[in-house]
Amino acid sequence: MSRVETTYAMARPFAAWGRLAANSIAHTTEHLFGAVVAVVLPLIAASLGLSMAQAGALVSARSLMAAAGSMPCGFLADRGRGRHWLVGLCLVLLGMASLGLSLSASFAALAVFMAMSGLGGGGFHPPSLAILSSRYRERRTFAVGVHDSSGNLGEVIGPLAIGFLLTFLDWRSALQVWAVPGLVVGVAYALLGAEAAAPAEGTREYRRVLWNEVLKNRTVLGLVAVSTLRAMGQVALSAFLPLYLSLHLKLGAGATGFYMSVLFFFAGTAPTFAGWISDRFGRNFLIMLFSLASVFAIAAVPFLETGWPLAAAFGAIGLVLWALRPVLITAAMDAAPQSVSGTIVAFIFTANAALSFLAPLAAGLVADARGLPAAVGSIALFPLLAFGLAAVVFARSRGPGAGLRS
Repeated sequence: MSRVETTYAMARPFAAWGRLAANSIAHTTEHLFGAVVAVVLPLIAASLGLSMAQAGALVSARSLMAAAGSMPCGFLADRGRGRHWLVGLCLVLLGMASLGLSLSASFAALAVFMAMSGLGGGGFHPPSLAILSSRYRERRTFAVGVHDSSGNLGEVIGPLAIGFLLTFLDWRSALQVWAVPGLVVGVAYALLGAEAAAPAEGTREYRRVLWNEVLKNRTVLGLVAVSTLRAMGQVALSAFLPLYLSLHLKLGAGATGFYMSVLFFFAGTAPTFAGWISDRFGRNFLIMLFSLASVFAIAAVPFLETGWPLAAAFGAIGLVLWALRPVLITAAMDAAPQSVSGTIVAFIFTANAALSFLAPLAAGLVADARGLPAAVGSIALFPLLAFGLAAVVFARSRGPGAGLRS
């Protein structure tokens, strides 16, 4: 083999997976901002004398704008070229939000920049996943799974990194440094991330496909509902598993952190493997299997002793429940034309954000009435409903399609 041929052979894997690497770096950067809420917000509240209601309102402003920003960005991602500009803009908004928060001296200013961060975070996913869906049609779930895992990586390293910064800097200076990744990665992606070929749907054609292939598509709507039920279980567990460990089992902060780290470790790595398995054995098989496995894993928690049995259950929950998100997203994409993939992602994220808040409220009511073990066990109802609904969806959709393979 000549030197030129050797160089070409070495370059092909990079050319094939370079887009996935770029979008994964961008996704990690997008999730870094979660560390602001987890680590820096308490410092901001203490420094500026905010009430707990005001601190909660800041988080709500971010969540509401994330839901509001997802749908428009999904529409824009499917309407034509320039999706790389949209991804870059969302990351730049996160960087600007971090910079703006560092300069804020009032609750109103904080609310504006927290809302800006929500707009950037909520708007990022539809164009990013639409780009990957178009680029990796034969390995779509694997690509979406890697993308999902990269976001989880940002959730892990973000609090550690900004906590390290805060040992040397005050919170305002730390946020100014924190603005750099969003600004740099966002500008770089916008300038260098153009697609070789991207769709350019006309308005009339887009409306026709949206109405016939999404809004009237029972399979798509059913999978959006299944995804929302899965998300409700995830949100409720994220809130109540730490409460169960610390208040019911009386574990210390270190032990509680260990069990939650086990869950999040498997939650972070599982989407990549789930995507790889799904591309080979089919989406509906994995959705049904993992939904049912989630029911048993969650229901077992109140009956397990502390130690490795409980740690294994936490790992299993992360492995099966968290890993379902990219599989469900891809299954919904596969049930509709490629030209509306961004819109479908937007529907899923908007529905998840709009309804997931109900699950912790329901679990809280059960906890007040029956105790924390019953509350944790009751959360298994959400993946159980997802399993039942998925069975109905797949029974109605027996035609060919990668998203509905057995």
